[in-house]
Amino acid sequence: MKPGAFGKYAVDYEIRIDYDRLRRERLQRAKDQINKDGLGAVVTWDEANIRYLTSYYVTTPMRASEIQFVFIPKNGEPYLFGGGTPKETERRMPWLQGRVHPALGAPRLTANNADDFGIAVIVETIGKLMAEYGVEKEALGLDGSTLQMLYGEAFGKKGITTVHGKPTMDEARMIKTQDEIELMRITCANSEKAFAAIADAIRPGVRECDLVGIGIKALYEEGDDHTEDLVCCSGYNTNPYGWSFSDKPIRPGDLIYIDVDGASYQGYKSCVYRTFCCGKATQEQKDLYEECRAMLYDAIDVIKEGATTYDVADQWPDSPSYWGYETMNEVLPYAIGHGIGLTLHDRPVISMLQKAAGYPPVPLQAGMALALETYAGKKGGDHGVRLEENILVTEDGCEVLTRWPIEELMECWLPYR
Repeated sequence: MKPGAFGKYAVDYEIRIDYDRLRRERLQRAKDQINKDGLGAVVTWDEANIRYLTSYYVTTPMRASEIQFVFIPKNGEPYLFGGGTPKETERRMPWLQGRVHPALGAPRLTANNADDFGIAVIVETIGKLMAEYGVEKEALGLDGSTLQMLYGEAFGKKGITTVHGKPTMDEARMIKTQDEIELMRITCANSEKAFAAIADAIRPGVRECDLVGIGIKALYEEGDDHTEDLVCCSGYNTNPYGWSFSDKPIRPGDLIYIDVDGASYQGYKSCVYRTFCCGKATQEQKDLYEECRAMLYDAIDVIKEGATTYDVADQWPDSPSYWGYETMNEVLPYAIGHGIGLTLHDRPVISMLQKAAGYPPVPLQAGMALALETYAGKKGGDHGVRLEENILVTEDGCEVLTRWPIEELMECWLPYR
């Protein structure tokens, strides 16, 4: 599949996203990792992992309640619990035929201890499934529940050993399949429409919150199924670095950095920063922008299969004094990288602090999708610049998935030119 060669909607004259293959390959990666990690099964309440294993979409209001969960044995198919009316869900999602079950209560909302009735029902149900697949003597990975400690205690009383299951699912999702990669290209393309709408709207008097609304509207017009609030900081809000927005009006001469973060197309996220100027930029602002861009691309230039997360972090300043601070913790987000996919922050993580703390480097592999972000702006300064690209690691280098122009600071609202 050529990079970005096809549109996003299904047609009869060419193969675009092959959803059967997407589901099949994601599920196989998960099962391979479960077996590799020596687990008998995994149960997950995490909305991203539920989607990875079944394609079921947990809507935003339902995520905190933890009513939906998936059980998957190492030698079987996934079971979805709480996925609506079972027969209707199976009609819409026939690949789950016979494996959709009603919710088993809402312990997240009611449980105070491991003996809670709701927890007991879930533990008993999962225990029976483990016995059915002959894995009741093997470890069960628990993932994505705020009640993980209570579940672990309840399973232990039934003689079932539990372990932390998140690393298994994180590892499974780290290398993207070809259809996941195409979905990543699409979500990055959607971010470009948001930036176009925002750039057109930048002018004195428009507020940071207005630009956030304009960007979100553009994303939903492109078919996004969810988006987090965009980051929008302008003027004095750009230094020190922050990641929020307010009702501050844009003024002539303000820098404005925007992050189209957590914008989700069929589950796959973008995380893209760009910085704009309202009116004509000063030379100081242009120099700051180039400092941030060079820092970002110094890191991108070393990305290839076989390089490590250390190789990337080594391209960034190794002292907090570069930004005028005393500790690395204060500038942790100033130059950082993270995986991206069904969650905004996948593995691997790339940071100067991790290297300083002695975490082992992670080798980069073809198929990893990364987000790299850098910040330029000295402590006490008037301006800050934030930039970010989404990157696909390839066998011979990398592909930059994000295409909104980055070579120079974009000046918006130039009435006197």
